[in-house]
Amino acid sequence: MQRSAMRSEWRDWRAEFFLVAITLVSRAIGVHDALWGRTRSLAKADSREEFFFSSGVRMLAGVWVAGDEGSPVILLCHGIGETGGHWNAVQALLAGCGVGSMFFNYSGYGMSSGQIRAEHCDEDLRAAYAELRRRAGPGARVFVLGFSLGSGIAASGVGALTPQPAGLILCEAYTSFREAVCATGVPRWLARGFPDVWDTIAVAPSLALPVLVVHSDRDRLFPVEMARRIAEACGDRCELVVVPGLAHNEPYLRPTEAYWGPVLQWMGRIGP
Repeated sequence: MQRSAMRSEWRDWRAEFFLVAITLVSRAIGVHDALWGRTRSLAKADSREEFFFSSGVRMLAGVWVAGDEGSPVILLCHGIGETGGHWNAVQALLAGCGVGSMFFNYSGYGMSSGQIRAEHCDEDLRAAYAELRRRAGPGARVFVLGFSLGSGIAASGVGALTPQPAGLILCEAYTSFREAVCATGVPRWLARGFPDVWDTIAVAPSLALPVLVVHSDRDRLFPVEMARRIAEACGDRCELVVVPGLAHNEPYLRPTEAYWGPVLQWMGRIGP
C-alpha cells in the first residue's frame, strides 16, 4: 500500500515537473523570439484580425485572416513557445492563395489566460474549432492543422469535433508525446512518468478523415522517421510529403511554396 502511494506521488511529481518545464520553455522561447525580432519582421495579411474567445472559464487569444468566398479555411494548432506573430507569414501566404485561417493560443500561451495543461489544450481545440466554424460560416470546408506540439493535440482531439473537419494536416509531427520528450534528450525512464497524452500512433488507426503528413528531412528535433510511422499507421487515407532542406521551425518562420504548396494542393483535392 505504501509503495503504491509512493509510486503515485512520484508520477504526480513528474507530471507537475512537465507542466512547469513546458511553461518555462514556451515563455523563454517567446521572450527570445521577441528580443531577436523574429515575430516583428514577418509579413502580415491585410485582413488580419486579433480577438479573444472563451474556452470554458478561460479567454484565448486568436488571429483570424479571411480567405476568398467559398475557399477552404484552416485551424492552426501551434507548437511550443509560438504566438500569433510567429505565424503571420504563413497566414499571409495562405490568404494570398485565397485560403482563410485562424491561429489561436492554448491556455497559458501568449495573451491567453489559464494554465498550460493537457486537458486545457484539448478543450481549447474544441472551442477554437467552434469559433472558426462560426466565423467561416455554414458550409465552409474546414481543415485542422497541427504543427509540432500541436500535431499531437490535433490528432488526439479531432475525432471529438462536430461536424468533422474535411481533413487533418500534421506538420513536423511526433509519434507520441513521450517519444517527443525522449527526442529532446530526456532519458526514457524519466519520460515514462510524463503524462500519457497526445499519442498520435495510437489514435491514427481510428481517424476516419483524410490525413496529410508533411515533414522536413532536416528536422533535427523530430526525425522524418516519425512522420513515416504516422503515415503508415493512418493507412490508405493518409498522404505523406517529405520536404527537403528545412529545419524544424523554418516552415513558419520562413514559409516557402515548397512546403506549403503541397498542403494547398492536397486541400484542393479533398472534398467538394
